[in-house]
Amino acid sequence: MAYRPEILSRDELRAIRRSRRHPRMTQTDYLHLRKLVEGLRAALLEVPPPTNDILDIWCGSRPYEDMFPAGAKVVGFDTSDNPYSIADVASDTFLPFPDASFDLVVFIQAFQYVPDPARAVAEIARVLRPGGTALVTLVFAFEYDRRISFEGRYTEQQLRGLFSDWANVEVHEHGGRSVAWTGMTTGILSAIEQRTARIRPLRMLHPIFAAAYAGLNILGLALAWGEERGSGNAALPMNLTLTARIPSSG
Repeated sequence: MAYRPEILSRDELRAIRRSRRHPRMTQTDYLHLRKLVEGLRAALLEVPPPTNDILDIWCGSRPYEDMFPAGAKVVGFDTSDNPYSIADVASDTFLPFPDASFDLVVFIQAFQYVPDPARAVAEIARVLRPGGTALVTLVFAFEYDRRISFEGRYTEQQLRGLFSDWANVEVHEHGGRSVAWTGMTTGILSAIEQRTARIRPLRMLHPIFAAAYAGLNILGLALAWGEERGSGNAALPMNLTLTARIPSSG
């Protein structure tokens, strides 16, 4: 699926990528995406070489591709019914690639929509070369669209269970209660703004809402700073990041 200008202009594509990769303080999902980017960057730094061939599953607009190892060949894969995707390969078949095709497979913020997670993990293992790495990120505290089928949230223990046959399995939490609270609170305000925007004279209120989002994100940052210095066994992460490796042959 090549870039389709009749669906998405280049300015719109750049705006979507920027909002995911470099979120602004006035975005309702600012803290969520900030923590996602931080976790993704840290995980990618720990991926061992080689990383010559990378598969980006359900790649969408490919906003994080500049974070991948330099010089790597990246194949973007997506479903055939996503009009906003700029995938290299689009198919309703999950991972229509030969065995041992990639050194690194990334699955960013979409694993929760996989209808058969065990089969998906097996397919990821199939297309990875010996010693290859899977990197999966997913959101834990999130709203969902009732019209879209999704498998659900995964805890750290559930993710580890799915990858129990793999080596070097690591799961990290990014963003805790403060980030989750901020995302939910700005989400409520966003729903109110969308309702008021239906009334043309009230659309002028957007700058007030944007200022409120920024204020809540600043408060969320401060709360998160304090929360990260606390301790306890209870967890409400915003995002989870998993890395796991296929055992090397021999």
